[in-house]
Amino acid sequence: MLSLRSSFRRLFSVSCRVYDQQAQKAVSSCPAGTPLNLLIKKGGKEPLALEDSDYPEWLWKVLDPEAQAAKLAEDPIKARKKALRRMNREHIKQQNFLAKM
Repeated sequence: MLSLRSSFRRLFSVSCRVYDQQAQKAVSSCPAGTPLNLLIKKGGKEPLALEDSDYPEWLWKVLDPEAQAAKLAEDPIKARKKALRRMNREHIKQQNFLAKM
């Protein structure tokens, strides 16, 4: 016989799992038609935000670390290159620190 406390805990954990499985659609921070204040050329027009459906699907995954890690895992050469860059950057920082001493 389950106590009320353990059944509530079980119900809560199942509901959390169901909620996590639902697809979360990314939403733009600007409504459509909002001026983006990205005017680069003097004679150009001010760009306006578009509807979310008008943007490519990859745009919503650019800032997602999990999606980027999955993409990097598909290509071992890119993953190795990124690791070498990170190690080189750390080595340069260490050498610069030691040079100041």
